[in-house]
Amino acid sequence: MEPFEVNVGTLLIVLIVGHISTGVLVVTYAGGLNKGKEINVFLLSKLFQSAAWTMYLCRVFMPGIAIRVLSNAVLFVGVVLELVSFMILKDSFSDIQKKIYIDLVAACSVVFVWVAALDTTESVKIMVISVAGAVLLALPAYILYRGKHSSLLQKLISIIYCATFVFLIARAYYALQYDMELRLWSTEFFNVGLFLMLYLVMFAGGTGFILLDKEKMDREIKKAAYYDGLTQILNRRTFIQRSQDIMASCAKKNEKVSCLMIDIDDFKKINDEHGHHVGDEVLVHFANTVKKALRSDDLFGRYGGDEFAILLPRTNEEHSAAVAERIRQVIEESAVDMDPQIKYTISVGVATIIPERDTDVDFMYKLSDNALYMAKEQGKNRVAMQSKAIFCQENDCDELRH
Repeated sequence: MEPFEVNVGTLLIVLIVGHISTGVLVVTYAGGLNKGKEINVFLLSKLFQSAAWTMYLCRVFMPGIAIRVLSNAVLFVGVVLELVSFMILKDSFSDIQKKIYIDLVAACSVVFVWVAALDTTESVKIMVISVAGAVLLALPAYILYRGKHSSLLQKLISIIYCATFVFLIARAYYALQYDMELRLWSTEFFNVGLFLMLYLVMFAGGTGFILLDKEKMDREIKKAAYYDGLTQILNRRTFIQRSQDIMASCAKKNEKVSCLMIDIDDFKKINDEHGHHVGDEVLVHFANTVKKALRSDDLFGRYGGDEFAILLPRTNEEHSAAVAERIRQVIEESAVDMDPQIKYTISVGVATIIPERDTDVDFMYKLSDNALYMAKEQGKNRVAMQSKAIFCQENDCDELRH
């Protein structure tokens, strides 16, 4: 045997053991977790692929068209399930994408069965299988590379998929152009290369899936730590931390910063009359509506209950009052999605200062919260402004500022 000659039978055994081992690792990894759909789909894909390669190995002892078609079909399903599990993991398997992918799988299956039934040459069968595999790899490769939250690891897996795509297209062209008999035990470059490429995909898919699932869990933990679970805006702690950074930056540049404290009028009455589930819908509707009215560098957070805060960097009194009034009007004229009959209003307190180096967020909060109290006292559903000068005449601002 030549030093670099590869035994195809050994490669088949390696693929079988590899898929089984990957499945065991994923089961062990997911043992203490709340398993999602993507893990179940991935494990099912490993089962199908292990069974398919076992059938390929058995074709030595059981030659015939039936086991050939069955082994290819089982492998086809296994590969599709693995690719689908990655798209589910990326939260990118929408109904439209699902329909497109199902149509692609159905079309590839019909073409393959048709080609097998016609008893075409081996090169044509190789071409069809290779092109089908390449087509199915295209969408997952694109999603992993260009999708939301695409990490370096996801891009690496995508590149491996793209390399496999190119190899399969080249294999299809080679088989058809030169009418080569790339049978299972052939030691031709494109046959052995395919097995090696499949081993690389198996390795990248197995380890990559676990690492990508860990990435997803880390993002969810980070999101839970930084964002309010109901409204999906910043929670109080994160809002205060980021506000402090913005105020420090504005202090260095001697720029104005404005804070809006917002309270939903008669929110308790909404809960009492319609139930807490409607109250939650009101909070979500309010948060979604306000987000559309803000700039990308504005901060928006839930301070607690039905109280919200907005920090507007580099914003003067006139502009902040206009923003507050615009939000108030939009809310007054809108209705909750689940029940258009339910309407509500808000009161807004606005304060604008040029922060000093030692000015903290709590001082800003007290100014705008006092303005919010004034808006409530004046009859609700309105915007009230708080002047720092007037506020400091009535309070010890030196003590409050620190």
